[in-house]
Amino acid sequence: MALSHAILVSLLDRPRSGYELGKRFEKTLGFFWKASHQQIYQQLHKMSDSGWVKGETVEQSERPNRIVYNITKAGRDVVDEWVATPTDPPSVKEELLVKLYALGDVDRATLVAELRRRLAFHQDRLVLYQAIMSEYYADLSVLTDQQQGRYLGLRLGILSEQASIVWAGEAVELVGARV
Repeated sequence: MALSHAILVSLLDRPRSGYELGKRFEKTLGFFWKASHQQIYQQLHKMSDSGWVKGETVEQSERPNRIVYNITKAGRDVVDEWVATPTDPPSVKEELLVKLYALGDVDRATLVAELRRRLAFHQDRLVLYQAIMSEYYADLSVLTDQQQGRYLGLRLGILSEQASIVWAGEAVELVGARV
């Protein structure tokens, strides 16, 4: 997936400025697709040049003017074509697993500390995801199509965090047993 696809999907709801897209990424797509505000602005300019989005300048009296972007017909066509393209499973690049391959040749206590840090991260992330689930997705029978798609992403996040917590707990126990 390219950043352009994530931006186009974020514009399906309503027009947004680059700043609003950056904030939206932090609270939604950013959990599984990282993009800096600078990357978003650069991509918006490229997409505007390609005709996928159209920017409209909104004048503001006490702040600099802002550009609000709307997805165009060409941008919607790009989304439709991208959605129709088969999706490969993600490739895993997990630095912690590579570090664990060094077990026996490096300080065990250092790895245990890193595993505990990872366990705490996943526990915190799970609490956050569960709070979002309770606030926005308590009743699945009333979800719109868009909400169903977002629910499914959140559900995968919750299941992934739960599995990561189990794994990290087992790893701390196993590696920490010989410290």
